[in-house]
Amino acid sequence: MATATGILCLSVALGTSYLWILPQDKTVFRAVWKTLPVLLLALYAFLIDAHPLLVAALALGALGDWSLAFEGDRAFVGGVASFLSAHVAYVVLLATITDPEIAFAEPWRAVAGLLVALVTTGVLMRIWRPAGRLALPIGIYVLLFMVLVWLTLGLANPLVFVGATLFILSDIVLTIRKYWTGPGHRIDGAAAYFVWVTYYAAQVILMLTLSEA
Repeated sequence: MATATGILCLSVALGTSYLWILPQDKTVFRAVWKTLPVLLLALYAFLIDAHPLLVAALALGALGDWSLAFEGDRAFVGGVASFLSAHVAYVVLLATITDPEIAFAEPWRAVAGLLVALVTTGVLMRIWRPAGRLALPIGIYVLLFMVLVWLTLGLANPLVFVGATLFILSDIVLTIRKYWTGPGHRIDGAAAYFVWVTYYAAQVILMLTLSEA
């Protein structure tokens, strides 16, 4: 258990310190630093005997981090494919533990799910034309992600929903940066930090909450 705790602490240390290296040029060294935090979360989940689908989702997320650490449509598609596979793993896992009665037991849950759907759909419509041939795969990805978020509403612990919402918020801002504002926009620098903080926090929250579910 001490080894697992050490790995979790190392993941948090690397995930936090990545904010320092984030503005640097996209090199292999930077890509490794970006990939390790979530890869270590996957290792931690494995060591504490978390569900194999949770381990797989985190490992696929780390693969997506590696792909998105580089420029170009090929890297972007690789990242989308990896995260799409990660979300499939999350969805299958959540489908086995979610309870529809919990999802409708409190009004805030339905309202929160609707708000996430409205915001996400609005952004998707805005970037559909600029995304070109990638619009359809991005649309499929977004639909699957919304299913993931809705499934978390059927769990008693609201932190699972918080984690999933931070995750989708990170992806929304990432998509806006790529297909809406563009890399030269004045908000791009701050947005890059926002994307990493919300993404890594989401993975930590989902790992901790779902490993106990």
